Order: sequence, then structure tokens, then C-alpha cells
Amino acid sequence: MKLAASIAFRYLFSKKSTNAINIISYISMIGMGLGAFVIVVLLSVFNGFEEVVLQLQSSFYADIDIKKTEGKVFEPSNELLNALQNTEGVAALSQVLEENAYVSYDGASSIAKIKGYDEAFNKVNTIEDFVVQGSPSLEDGGRDYALLGAGIQNIIAASSIEPISISVPKRGSTSSISATQLFNTAQIFPGGVFEIQNEFNNVYIITPISFLRKIQAYDNEVSSIELAVGKDVDPEKIANLLKKSMGDEYQVTTRLQQNKSLYQAMQAEKYAMIAIMFLVLLIISFTIVGALSMLAMEKKLDISILKAMGANKAFVFKLFLLQGILGSLLGAFVGVILGVLTVAAQQIFGFIKLGGDGGFVVDAYPVKLELLDVLIAFGLIIIISLLASFLPAKRAAEGKMLFVKY
Repeated sequence: MKLAASIAFRYLFSKKSTNAINIISYISMIGMGLGAFVIVVLLSVFNGFEEVVLQLQSSFYADIDIKKTEGKVFEPSNELLNALQNTEGVAALSQVLEENAYVSYDGASSIAKIKGYDEAFNKVNTIEDFVVQGSPSLEDGGRDYALLGAGIQNIIAASSIEPISISVPKRGSTSSISATQLFNTAQIFPGGVFEIQNEFNNVYIITPISFLRKIQAYDNEVSSIELAVGKDVDPEKIANLLKKSMGDEYQVTTRLQQNKSLYQAMQAEKYAMIAIMFLVLLIISFTIVGALSMLAMEKKLDISILKAMGANKAFVFKLFLLQGILGSLLGAFVGVILGVLTVAAQQIFGFIKLGGDGGFVVDAYPVKLELLDVLIAFGLIIIISLLASFLPAKRAAEGKMLFVKY
């Protein structure tokens, strides 16, 4: 193997009698290099966007969410709350009540979801980091305040001077009674506006849980209990532990499970891109077939001498197989290096902008380089170069390359 690799390496850089062989060999190396470069850069962009989405999702959704399997609301016992709070790895707990509502202000109105939190609101999410107007506080000086999503704020154009009206369906109401009897209405002052992404901006209003309980005539009921885990704690591990201890009566989900379809779609796009690049590289690999076929014709005298010295078909096969792989790997190595440098430059300088009117969460294309991306690039190149080199190497070993025997 070592001798075959040494000869293959010399063939790779030796000058061929026919210039076309050199050209085709260089084209195949450049093609594989460009393929590796594109794979590293595109996967890094996918990783960057995935990280941005995860950060936005984590700002609104807690690490772990606990709901009752049946029923819209439930009243958690002190024993349950204490058990959750004392669970190893749980850093914070917040009780949450959620309800659909009709919101109005000065003649303008919108449909929204009201999400009420207790005093641990800012410990289970980072919504306060995305408050673009006003204050993130839900209560100040004994007065309740609401955080409006930017989309809802744009519709009703509320100000902090006057309160907005929030109407929620009465418990147990039916369509047989008048509209005024269907809803409970209360007023609350807007304290701030948050802007995360449209999924949240156009839907949610955050209030104290006491405010929402008062409207709905609840005592201690909640829709869910949200948990935040420690910095180095795996939410999946804690969730599995809670599922076992709480049984089927409760539904325990992690942030990823709450947005399963979104993450599956992102992964599917990533795999589809890898499959497309595999097909592109497979087409490029035909240059390897051509280069090895022509090289076998040129080196037929060398092969005859090697066979006379005792080299068997397996040796010749390894020689040309390594020739194709080495050329591809050389191109891939250069492409990966250039890809890594490009990604690093984008991370530092952000020279490729997203464009538009600046309404994006980030200004430049987000990128994140992972070791797996580099391994995928090299893995695809090796697989494709093996496929492309196999037949020419086999025919060269049998002395049948392009029907020329030597």
C-alpha cells in the first residue's frame, strides 16, 4: 500500500506527455475543491440561521413546559411546585396562564393571545432582552403593565398614557347569550413593546398572571408550568426524569419538542442541500474518470514494467484508485481551508449582508462553523472519488482501459 501510494503521489504531480491529461486532472481537483468549499460555507450558513432561530425560540419558550394531559387549566398543588423547584438541575419555575383575547384601543382592535406570568417571568425566558420600547416590568408601584408584541402594537397603536381593553371569553359561556355576556373585560396600561419574530410579535401580549386570573375569575389555576434548567444541564434529561415521576397525567416537553415541526423542517432542508451537493460532485467526478483513463493509457509501459517486477492486479488497482482519491483530497483540502477562512471572515466582518430594509434580526448572513461540516465535506469527496476511480482503476488493473491491452 505504501509503495502504491508513493507511485500514485508521483503520478499526481509528474508532467504528462499529453497536456490534456494535466488539464483534466487539474479540473477534477479544482472541481472537488470548489465542491468542498461550497459544502463548508453552505452548511455554516445553515448552522448560523439555525442558531439564530434557536436563540429567538429560546427567548420566548422555556427549557421545559409542563401541561395537564387533559383539560385547559389545572390547579398545581404546593407539593407539586416544591417538588419541581427542588428537582436537581431546575434553576427557576414560573406559573403561566394563557387565554385568547380581543384587544382594543381607541377604535382599533386585534385578536391576541394573553400570556400571564408570575414574578419569575424573566427567569424562564429572555423576552425582556427584546423589549424595544418602554420597560420590561410587568408590575411597578402596585400597577399592572402589559408587554405588547410589536405586530399588535402596530395595529392598535397603543400609548402608555391610556390603558388598553382586553376581553376574554367567560368560562362556560354559550352562544345563546348576548355578546356582552360572552366576555369579561379589563383594562391594563401598556408598559413596553417586544420584538422577536412575527410568530410572537403578531400574536402575544404578556401580562401578570394575577391580572389574567382576575379577569377569568380563577384562584390558582394555570395553563402550564415553565421551567428553566441550569447552564450546563441537559433539558432532555430533566424532562425524561419528570415524565417518569409525574406519570401520564402531565405532558412534559422540551423547547425542541414544543417546536418539533420547525426543527424537522430545518434539518430536512440541510439534508436536501447535502444531497444536491452530492449529485453536483458526482457530475464533476466524471473528470476523474477521464483523467484516470487517459493516465492509464499514458502509463501502460510503466504498468507492464511493474507487472514484470511482480506487481499483481491488486497493486495496479490500488495505484490508480489512490491516484484518483489523492487528487480529490488535495482539492478538497484547499477548498475546506478556503471555506473555513471565508466563514471566519464572515463571522468577524459580516461582509455579506442580508439586504432589504434592515428589518431582519441580523444584518449579515449568520454563520457557524462546526467540525462535522468539515468531516461531511471530506466524507462526500472520499465517497465520490472512490466511486469515480473504481472502474478506471479496475480496467487499468485488467489491462482493458479504453480497450487497449498492454
